[in-house]
Amino acid sequence: MSVADLRRHVAARPAWRCRVCAAPWPCPAAKLGLRIEYADDPVALSVHLCGLLHDAAGDWLRLHPRPADPAELFARFVGRPWRASR
Repeated sequence: MSVADLRRHVAARPAWRCRVCAAPWPCPAAKLGLRIEYADDPVALSVHLCGLLHDAAGDWLRLHPRPADPAELFARFVGRPWRASR
C-alpha cells in the first residue's frame, strides 16, 4: 500500500469511522500513515492525536446519551498499543 493510499484513510465525523474501510478511526492504515508522516517528530504526533481525541470525545457526547469510556478512547487515539513496536 502506498503512502497516498494510506492518506485516504481519514475519519468520517462525527462517527469517527474510516471513510475507506469503515473501521473505527484511526484504522490500522491511518495509524501506519500517521507513523510515517510523523516519523521524525513523535511528540508532534502525540499532540496531534490528543487533539483528535478531544474532538472525538466531543462528537461522542453529541451522538450518545452517555460519555465514552475514557480509557477506550485514550487507547484508540493515543495509547501505546496501537503504535508500532520498535
